[in-house]
Parts: sequence; structure tokens; C-alpha cells
Amino acid sequence: MEAVRFELITAAAITACLPWLDAAIYPWESVPNWKCKDPKGLDLAIWSGQKLCGLCYATPRKSTICIKIVLLQSHPDRSHPLRGLIAPMALLAADTYARIIGCNEIEIQEPDPNVVPYYQKLGFSFDKNNRLVIYLDDK
Repeated sequence: MEAVRFELITAAAITACLPWLDAAIYPWESVPNWKCKDPKGLDLAIWSGQKLCGLCYATPRKSTICIKIVLLQSHPDRSHPLRGLIAPMALLAADTYARIIGCNEIEIQEPDPNVVPYYQKLGFSFDKNNRLVIYLDDK
């Protein structure tokens, strides 16, 4: 396996994900502009060697309690080297970042109903306000 690395979503990452547009249309090209307006936003490109395997954008916006995963997408090629690991890796990064900035929960913003069971396997659950969240412990 080639080196796995986490990087910012750069022009190279956006170019690499353009072929993904048939799988799902997410505004990845807008992330650099969002970051200019949202300095606490977390943009993440997950690479294996020269292959972009996943992208994630999360933000606390103005919250000191919750960081929201706004966009999360894995490479649509089912044979990419990090298949099945993009969401857990992005969640690990979001968890670490949330703790750094003092948030104690992570929310999946507007989850696709087809993916909710997968997020639930990762520890997310619906709260009383019907938000799909995971609460961070004090570890």
C-alpha cells in the first residue's frame, strides 16, 4: 500500500475529483471559497499515493458545541485502496479537530437516508431533535 496522507482540499484535489461527478454532485470546487469565509472549517483530502480516495468538509460554523460534517465523499471506484475507510478516517480527523476547538459533538448534516445505517455502525445516533450525532467523551 502506498503512503496515506491527509491534505487540504487544493486545486489538485478538485481536479482529481472531477471524474466523480457522475457518482454524486457535491460542490467540492466551492470549498476553497467556503474556507475563506469560515476559517474554522476543516477541509480534508485523503490520498493513497497519487490517488485521491476521499474528501470531507466539516465546520463548527459559529458553534462551540458541535462540528458538522457537511460533505463527505469516497472515490466512486469500488476498487480504490482505501475503500471502506474514508468515513472512519474523516471521522477520526473531525473528532480530533472538534476536541482541539472545544466541541463535544459531531453531526452529519442532512445525511443521505441510504447511508444512515453505515453512520450508525460508526456510532452516530439520532438525538431528540432528529440530528444524526455522535457525542465525544472526555478522553
